[in-house]
Amino acid sequence: MHLATLVAGSLEAALGHLLTYHPNPRPLADCRGQVVELKLAELPWPLFLILGHPVQVYSRYGGDPQATLSVSLSVLADIQQGAPLSELVQQNKLEISGDMQLVGKLAQVLTGIEPDITEPLSKIVGDGMAYRVQNLGQSLLAMGKKHLDATQAHLGDYLVEERRVSPAADEVARFCRQVDELEQRAQTLARRLAAMESCR
Repeated sequence: MHLATLVAGSLEAALGHLLTYHPNPRPLADCRGQVVELKLAELPWPLFLILGHPVQVYSRYGGDPQATLSVSLSVLADIQQGAPLSELVQQNKLEISGDMQLVGKLAQVLTGIEPDITEPLSKIVGDGMAYRVQNLGQSLLAMGKKHLDATQAHLGDYLVEERRVSPAADEVARFCRQVDELEQRAQTLARRLAAMESCR
């Protein structure tokens, strides 16, 4: 199975599970058929979210998406925690193109997800134990986010250094300098040619 397809399927399953914790049983039903292109910094390919109930995720899509979202996994977690999109855009942590309202609706739905395991768990183990399990779960989630941030950094290094999927920052800077130098040489050559033409 292709890695992109596996990642898309995993994200689709995760979103489907998370959306069961949203207060609205069909939070994206009014966005049915709308497509958001998700460009994760950690992946060399985009993912396409076809909104509706359920959300479908593809690694390839033949049409034009209504919105494009360029972001990292850690910033997605910040969005889910309620971080304002405008601040993330100003901090260059998030790029949005296309239908801003659609992206805002998706962010609003993600923010509204509140997994509550204490109620069903209290029926099995009692209120006190359910409360302890919830606290433990929150601690584990915090630790998981810390490890996710570390994994994101390691994955970025791996894609840049080992797999050479994306260029390193110094390579990009060197390429930009070379383009600037080439532009200056082209301008100098154009001036010389213009001077030669005027001397005829």
